[in-house]
Order: sequence, then structure tokens, then C-alpha cells
Amino acid sequence: MSLGSALDRVRGSKFLRDVVTLQASGVLIQGSQFVSSVAIAYLLGARGQGAFNVALMLQALTFFVVSVGLVPATVSQVAAASARGLDDKVTQWLAFLLKAVLLFSLLIFAVGYVVLPTAGERFYADRELGVWAWWLTAMPLLDLPRWIAVVAFQGTRRMRALGAMDNGQELLRAFLVILGALLTGSARGAVLGMIAGTVLTNLIAIDLYVAARRDGGSWLPGLKDLLAHVRDVPLRQGMRLGVRVGLVKNTNVMVLTILPRLMIGAAADMEWVAYFHIAQRIMGLPLTLMQGVTRTMLPALSELKGVRDPVAFRRLWTRVTFAGGGLIAAAVLACLPFVKPVVGLVFPADYAEPVFVNAAILALGFVPFAFALALEPFYVATARLRVALTLTIVGGVLTIPTNVLLVWAFPHHGAAWGIALYMSWVLVHLAYVTTYFRRSRAGEVAEPAEAAGPS
Repeated sequence: MSLGSALDRVRGSKFLRDVVTLQASGVLIQGSQFVSSVAIAYLLGARGQGAFNVALMLQALTFFVVSVGLVPATVSQVAAASARGLDDKVTQWLAFLLKAVLLFSLLIFAVGYVVLPTAGERFYADRELGVWAWWLTAMPLLDLPRWIAVVAFQGTRRMRALGAMDNGQELLRAFLVILGALLTGSARGAVLGMIAGTVLTNLIAIDLYVAARRDGGSWLPGLKDLLAHVRDVPLRQGMRLGVRVGLVKNTNVMVLTILPRLMIGAAADMEWVAYFHIAQRIMGLPLTLMQGVTRTMLPALSELKGVRDPVAFRRLWTRVTFAGGGLIAAAVLACLPFVKPVVGLVFPADYAEPVFVNAAILALGFVPFAFALALEPFYVATARLRVALTLTIVGGVLTIPTNVLLVWAFPHHGAAWGIALYMSWVLVHLAYVTTYFRRSRAGEVAEPAEAAGPS
């Protein structure tokens, strides 16, 4: 295929245009995160960078224990309603999100105040570390306007606005985190920079949302419309879907991201939290660069659900999973030989060897996990979240205890082995989806429910 033909194909496909837009945004975000990681490594050292990561993970632990899958659940409903021109239901679901996120944010802040300082003192002999984590629990509350904009843009396929907002958030975060670390020489400054970046990002989100309401695209409600529906929105209706999405998503985040860093910090030294963090970031780079595909798949599959096109649904999922997954897996393997020389070149000297060893182990899990980029959108769009939850629980029961034992037996590398084992469980999910399509003959998706808004 010639370059001109490829460009014509991208221009003619909204799905591909959305993917390209978010991929470009993802490249910029990953570059910014890499630069900020290098800067923090030099400003704070491995111990300070590890402490900063532990504070972030303590906050994330509180967030994911208390919160549920409000955002992906609401995106699926907004996308289905928008595809069918149901403006009232778009408004109702965004109003639901406003009310639910507000309530959960207040709960997270209260839980963090009670739990996190004590956790810092108990597990890391550093109460201040827990206090920093409690400060960070204010971010979901401060971030409320951005969450509304994220769901609105993703659900109505305004990916250019979504990418611009993501880029603004990351650049502000990176600049202020580095500035805070530079001025204070401590993880405290990096934490304060993180919070300041959250506040400023919401100004960008509000400006982009106001512009999106005037762009002539799908309907988006104003603040007055949202507030008019907040009292009437029953939390129970959205929570049924949100809880199932949240349990699956939160389990993965907890096992893959949060718990390994917290356990390494408690079982080994803060330096090894930094080494593991860098290794996981590098090996996950091909996967995170495909977030544009993942974020586009949920509204795209939800729209196909809304208009009842099961053949296109199956075709899109299959192509994205196996073509995209194959590319990611190849990229993971291609990255591995370059980890040690690149880390040795740009990071402090003590990073190269431990980062490379962790990265080599993690690659064993990232290769099969590369094919999971469309699993969550499939489960949400087909209302098979109970199956997803069951498979996730079974996988957790079989692998999580092993992960814990590995970390305590081998503090420096046990987390990497445990994550590789957990990520390989994705093969069971893929086997289920393949069986689902095979049993449904032509890949017909079960009759979709109405994109029901709260009544």
C-alpha cells in the first residue's frame, strides 16, 4: 500500500483518525513522563524517587479500594446514547458521573486522612510519607471538571480535544513536579507539584469543554443542564455497571501497579521501588503507546452495540486484538536489548543493571498481555462483565498469593516474576472471547440493552 493510499484510508475512517490522534498524544505524554523520570532521578536520587512513587501508590491504593469503574461505565452509556441521538440520556449520564465522582472523592479524602499517615508510619517508618499520600487524595475532587470532560470527549468521539487535554495535563504535571523537586530537594515538593498540576489542568479542561459545545458536533450539556439533573440521578442504576467494571479494572491496577511498589518499599529499600518503576515503564512503553486504540475501542464498540451491527463488532475487535497485539509484542521484544545501554546513558549509574534485570523478567508477561488491549471494551460493550469478573477473581486467587510470596522471598526481583505470572492469565480471557465468537456463529453480539439513562 502506498503512502498516499494509507493517508486516504486514515482520512476516510473515523476510527483510524481517532486512533492516530490519540497515538500522537500518547507519544508526547510518554516522552514527557520519561524526561520527568530522568529529572527526578537526578534531583532526588533513587531513594527520593522511590519515596515519591510510594506516596503515589498509597494514594492510588485508597482511590482504587474505594472507587468503582465510573468512568468506563459512563463512557459506554454516553457513546451508545450519543450514537442514537438521545441527548437527554447523554445529559443524564454525565450528571450521574458528576454526582458519583463528587461523593466518592469526598469519601476517598476522608478515608485517606484516617488511614494513610498511620500506614506510612507502620509499614515504612515514615509518617510524613503517609501525610503526602493523604494530600494526594484531594486530586480526584480537584479533578472533577476534567473527569466530566474526559467522558464527554471520549463518549462523543472528540478525540482531538481529548488528546489536547491529556497533553496539557501531562506537560503541566511534569513541569510542576520537576519544579517542586528542584526547589525543595525532597519528594514533598514533587507531591505538591503534582497537586498544583491537577488544579491547573482543570482550567484547560473547562476551556476545551466550552469550545466543544460550540463545534457543531454531538450534543454536550452545559453546567446548568447537569446541575438540573443531579438530584434526579439514582446512583444505584449506574453503580450496577460501574461496580463490575471497577472490580475488574481495579484488580488489574492493584496487582500490576500499586501493590508491587508498596511491597518492594516495605520488603526491600526505596531505591528498588525506583528501579522497578523505571523497568515497568520502559517495558510497558509499547503498550501505553497503544492507549489510543484502547480508548477509541470502547466508544467505537459501544456505538456498534447501539446501532446493532454484530458482524462489524466482531471484525473490529478481532483485527485490533491480533494485529495490534502482534505489533506490541514484537515491540516489547525489540525494546529489551536496548534497556541497559539506554538506562546507563540517561539515568544515574546505579540504575542500569537492576532496571535491566527487572525488565527482562517483566518481558515474559508483557508479550502475552500485549493482546489484551481490546478485552475491557469487549466485556463492557457485550455486558459480559460478570464473566470478566469471574475470570479475574480466579486468576487472582491462583496468582496473587504466589506474587506475595515471591516478593517476600526475593525482595529485589520477586515482584517482576509475580507480575509476569499474573499478566499471562490474559490468555484465559482471550480463550473465552474466541469461544464466545465461535459459538455465536457469525459473531453476533447479544441483543444490546437500551442505552438507558436514569429516569
